[in-house]
Amino acid sequence: MALVDFNKVRQLFGESPQTADSDLFRELFVLVLSRATDADAYTHPAEIATVQSVIKEELGTDLSDSEVRTAALSKIYETTPLQKCLVNAAPKLNMEQRRAILRGLVAVMHADDSISSREAEFFNMVVSALGLSAADAAGLIVA
Repeated sequence: MALVDFNKVRQLFGESPQTADSDLFRELFVLVLSRATDADAYTHPAEIATVQSVIKEELGTDLSDSEVRTAALSKIYETTPLQKCLVNAAPKLNMEQRRAILRGLVAVMHADDSISSREAEFFNMVVSALGLSAADAAGLIVA
């Protein structure tokens, strides 16, 4: 199963298991980070490279430039907005998985040394859709 097929994400809107799912986390991680490269009007090459690096570090998987770009423009967005996908997936992810997605997203957003208002809106949408707090978004771990 290819990581960019998003089979687990597609299952969110059909029959799917109700337990935490590492494959779902992996697919969402790739989806969110890849989509972040397309959050503003320009996909900077540094963003693609950062997505690849963060995915390699977190998931141990190598993705090509074309796989990142394909994931960013996946046809899944035609049937299900990313926000809806994340809202449905959030209960199936543990808190550490949600925070990992957020940490990866922050790394991608800082890749080109500037954050546009559209990127900030994308970030806020992801935080909200994953059910995370402002403390989570700031990187604070509340015990």
